[in-house]
Amino acid sequence: MKKSLLIAIMITAGITALAQYSTTVTNANNCILFKTFTTSDEGFSSPSIYSNAEDVSFFWNSAAGSEIENSGLVVRYSSLISPVYVQTTAGQATVGFKYTAPVGTQYRIRIISGATTPPIEVLATTANGPVYTILPGTSGNICVQLNDLDLTVGRSVRFEFTFSASQSGIIVFDDLALNNVAAGPLPITFQGFVARKNNDGTIKLLWEVGTEINVKGYYVESSTNGTEFTNFGYISASGKGVYSFDYMNKPTQTMFFRVKSVDFDGSSKNTAIIKVYTKDQANAALQIYPVPARDMVTIQHSKSSERSIFTLVSPEGKVLKQVIAMPNTLQTQLYINNLQNGLYILKYDDGQGDVQSLKIIKN
Repeated sequence: MKKSLLIAIMITAGITALAQYSTTVTNANNCILFKTFTTSDEGFSSPSIYSNAEDVSFFWNSAAGSEIENSGLVVRYSSLISPVYVQTTAGQATVGFKYTAPVGTQYRIRIISGATTPPIEVLATTANGPVYTILPGTSGNICVQLNDLDLTVGRSVRFEFTFSASQSGIIVFDDLALNNVAAGPLPITFQGFVARKNNDGTIKLLWEVGTEINVKGYYVESSTNGTEFTNFGYISASGKGVYSFDYMNKPTQTMFFRVKSVDFDGSSKNTAIIKVYTKDQANAALQIYPVPARDMVTIQHSKSSERSIFTLVSPEGKVLKQVIAMPNTLQTQLYINNLQNGLYILKYDDGQGDVQSLKIIKN
């Protein structure tokens, strides 16, 4: 049987699937109004480049003073991601919003590291149980507290809100409420850079930017060795926040990509580098390296879904942490620097009935 060729994408400066600790979520009643969307989009981008590749967009509606998704589609995912804020309280964040949505609409909140150097992690998520939580009605308010030890004081964070709908009708997002964070630093030029595989095997590069003061445009560059880059595309700056560009050649070897912003005064700035490699992942066996490891292990696994989950257990069978995998990835980095030296078992449930296990040795 001919095995299919999949494009395995390792984002060396993108988002990793795992933080160190799992999240618990509780209902809360102490949400404090943070952003009203009355006079601007408050720096939010939509769709989030970290969410489902088929997401439809929210758009800020100045007349309504809110973010609205009105694509007209019946079945769809839609998401918003905030600018960078700063964590002010250890171990928790209270998050809320006002909504209008079709009956049966579900939501997910993820808190993502706002750091611009690797790795960018999912620090906390409401999806440590079911992937999505159903909204309690067609309109109302959500107020929940996410408890996670990865939320440390002074850490830069961003909030992502994703909605899954299966009925027609608009989705309205308004009145963001946040406790335990403060206004973040001024937006940087690049806030995120990811790569995704198109259905025809080509690569779509997406990057998200903050303010575009004096920015003329963006060169998209590729390399076969990670050091010598050549330009293969250019996009003029348009202030739209999220940009994309397709690499139209199907990679037959490991490729490296970056984006360079060019200002009107001639100065430039690069994203970090994304590494994209070809790998036959049909019926892929779980692999972990290095063994033994000190601070971090890389896990190579079959393509993850939104229901894929990693479980780390002690030799006695005690569950130490459970974390949802980042969808559509083939590699995941797991930080183990908080563990004592010894032997651990990692289980990977791909969400489709296949569970694999391997040993981790911490030195």
